[in-house]
Amino acid sequence: MRAWLPAVRWGIGAALASRLALLVWMAVVWLFVGERLGIPADLHTDPVANLPALEQPVERAIFGVWRRWDASHYLNLAQNGYRAEDPGPTVFGVLTPLGIRVFDAALPGGIDLAAVVYATAACAFALTMLYRVCEACYGDASLGRWSVRVVASLPLAFFFSAPMSETAYLGLALGVFYAGAKGRWLLAGVFGALAALARSQGVMLAGVAGLMLWQESRARFPAWPERLLDLARRGWPLLLVPAAWAGFLVFRDGLGLPALEEVYRTRSYIFFTNPPDGLLLNLRYIVENPAESLFNVDLWALVVSPVLFLLSLRDRRHRRAPLIAYTLFSMLVAVSKINWAWGGYDEVLYSQSFARYMLTVFPLTIWLADVLRRRSRRVRAAYFTLSGAGLVIFSALLALGGGAP
Repeated sequence: MRAWLPAVRWGIGAALASRLALLVWMAVVWLFVGERLGIPADLHTDPVANLPALEQPVERAIFGVWRRWDASHYLNLAQNGYRAEDPGPTVFGVLTPLGIRVFDAALPGGIDLAAVVYATAACAFALTMLYRVCEACYGDASLGRWSVRVVASLPLAFFFSAPMSETAYLGLALGVFYAGAKGRWLLAGVFGALAALARSQGVMLAGVAGLMLWQESRARFPAWPERLLDLARRGWPLLLVPAAWAGFLVFRDGLGLPALEEVYRTRSYIFFTNPPDGLLLNLRYIVENPAESLFNVDLWALVVSPVLFLLSLRDRRHRRAPLIAYTLFSMLVAVSKINWAWGGYDEVLYSQSFARYMLTVFPLTIWLADVLRRRSRRVRAAYFTLSGAGLVIFSALLALGGGAP
C-alpha cells in the first residue's frame, strides 16, 4: 500500500483543487452573469426528469451550473432510473447513474450534492490511476506527476468534475492497463467490465487487454500450443468485458426500451457510419463552414488529436501496441458518430462532443506530459498559461449553458 501513497496524494489533491477552483470560478460567473441575464438554471434538463428545483441563487451557482448537456441525463437516470416513457437518456451506461444514486443514499442533501461528490471521487480515482499507470508501464513516477498536471489543466478538464461518465471511464480504462502491466488479468477483466458499463466503447478494452496478454504470452512461450493454452488459462476473465455490455443490453430489453440505434436517431439526432465516411463528413463540414469551424472546439480536436497521435508514434518510448490500439480505436469510434441538425434529418453536421471524448485518450496526454517536462521553463509556462486560459473560458461558457456539449 505504501507504493500507492504518492499516487493517492496527487490524485486526491489534484481532484480537490480542481473542484474548489471550478466551484468558486463557475459560481462567480453564474452570479454575476448568468443570474443577471436570466439564463435558466435547468437550460438542458428535460422537464420529465423532474429534478429538484433550485430555488436560491447560491444553489444555482453551485449545482445549477453542472446541469448542462449530458449531465442532465445522468442526473435524470440517477433520480428516476431507466424508464420506457423517457427513453432518451437510456443510451447511457448504468455505472455513473448508479454511482450517483449510491452517494445520494449515503449523504444528506439532494441528488445534485451526491453528483458533485461522486464526480470528485471519480476524478480522484482517475488521476490516481493515471499516476500508477505511469509507474507500472513506464517505471516513471515523475511522468505520473507531470501527467496529472497536464490532465487537470486541459481546456476541457472541467468535464472531469461534471456528473458524467468521462472520469469513471478514464479511471477504469487506466485500471485495465495497470492490471495488465501487473499480470492481474482477473482485475483487468473487472475493470474492463465496469468500463463497458460506464460507456459502450469500453467493450474494446477486452481486445486491448487481450493484446497485452498476447505480448506477454508470446515472450514466455515460443511454441503455439503452449501459448494458446496460456491465453485460455489466464485470459478468460477478459470475457467479463463483453458480458457486461451484453448484460446492459439485456437489462434495457427487459424494460421494454427501444434499441440503442433508434433512440440515438429519434431522440439525439445521431447516426453512426464507418470511420472513413465519418472523417469525410467532418472534413466536408470544415471546408463548407470555415468561419464556424475556427471557433468550434470539436473540430479543432478533430485536427489536433490525429496530429498528436502521429507525433507520438515517432517516440519509441510511447510506441506500444496496446496504447496505439486504444488511442486509434477511441478516435475511430468518436469520428464515426455524426450529428444531424437538431430536430430533423436533412442537415448533416459533424461529430459533436469529439473533444470531450478525447479527454479519455490518456496515451496522448502522457506523451504530451513527457514532451513538456523536457522543454524549457518558458515553453512549459506558455503551455500551461494557454491551457489554463482555455479552461477558464470554456468552464465559464459551460456555466452559462454554452460551450462544448
